[in-house]
Amino acid sequence: MGIFQSIIGGRDDSKVEAEQHGQYAILLNAGPDRPAVAGNGFNYAIELASAGHDVQLFLDGKATKWPAAFASDPDRPFSHEWEQVQTLGLLTGACGYCASAFDATDAYDDSDINLLSEGTDHAPAVADLATDGYELVTIG
Repeated sequence: MGIFQSIIGGRDDSKVEAEQHGQYAILLNAGPDRPAVAGNGFNYAIELASAGHDVQLFLDGKATKWPAAFASDPDRPFSHEWEQVQTLGLLTGACGYCASAFDATDAYDDSDINLLSEGTDHAPAVADLATDGYELVTIG
């Protein structure tokens, strides 16, 4: 804010701009049996990040099956978006409990995707994400 604006009480545009960029935690639950729903989740993450928002994408529930699905069929629908969320660093990780429950943990041994918990603990900690200012977006 300039001197003139501080004297007459003008608005601080830098704060307005900062407030327009949010923090989003996308909790994807749609697995390979629901590719269109999951594809929306991938696209939402990419679009929000491209607009300057802080985005973290988490694989939860059946979505923990995605690494194996893309490894076995890299040309399946939404493969481009899958690559983008990884390249852009938006894919924070996957729930280890859910990956274990859906027998999907082996695929994580051959990928760069982190399991965020052991097989007995759920992740991510959504209360911590909310406390840190993330808006929770559940898809699937």
